[in-house]
Amino acid sequence: MCMKISKETLLKINKGFGGNLRSSASLDFAIDKINNSKLGFYVKLAYLWRAILVNHPFSDGNKRTALFLAYAFAEENKKKIDRDLLVYQTTSIAKKNLTNIRQIAWRLENAIK
Repeated sequence: MCMKISKETLLKINKGFGGNLRSSASLDFAIDKINNSKLGFYVKLAYLWRAILVNHPFSDGNKRTALFLAYAFAEENKKKIDRDLLVYQTTSIAKKNLTNIRQIAWRLENAIK
């Protein structure tokens, strides 16, 4: 089961990394997607990652917030993380402004098994 997360929780997580909300539209869209029971776990996480890593809704700590969510997802679903690969994927998605959900989900699935 994919983690349940609210916008308020995301804001608290990011605030812990020194950021503040700049724009909430992409987060609202991603949170709506994670509540869709027809989508798989990695696709739901991919929507959150795209919202955070590509749309940069926070003033600071976007990559750290995305990584925190991935670790929480892995822990909740009893998955193992390839830490080096996950950090690489985080940076790569952010640098390339990768928006394709399937590609992001595939990258997550390879780093979190």
